[in-house]
Amino acid sequence: MTTTPLLNVKGLTKAYGALTVTDQVDLQVLAGECHAIIGPNGAGKTTLVHQLAGSLTSDAGSIFFDDIDVTRLTMAERVLGGIARSFQITTLLPGFSVLENVA
Repeated sequence: MTTTPLLNVKGLTKAYGALTVTDQVDLQVLAGECHAIIGPNGAGKTTLVHQLAGSLTSDAGSIFFDDIDVTRLTMAERVLGGIARSFQITTLLPGFSVLENVA
């Protein structure tokens, strides 16, 4: 079993003016692990996910995925490398089956 993290985040930081939203976040996820990001509204959960996915540029820190530095890659480049995210959509699509709505 490998102990090299599939996702390795070091010192990830994002600020909006004087408000630091993610502050030196360190995170390691091994292949096959499942984690949850929890916290109250305004804690920076969505900002962190946006940084990991590449839709938001970090001010500092690094993101390694499968030992490749993806910190400055675009969202599209990260998707091609295996990083993707889903969005919470609560609207049902009329005329679609349950499976089609979930997909």
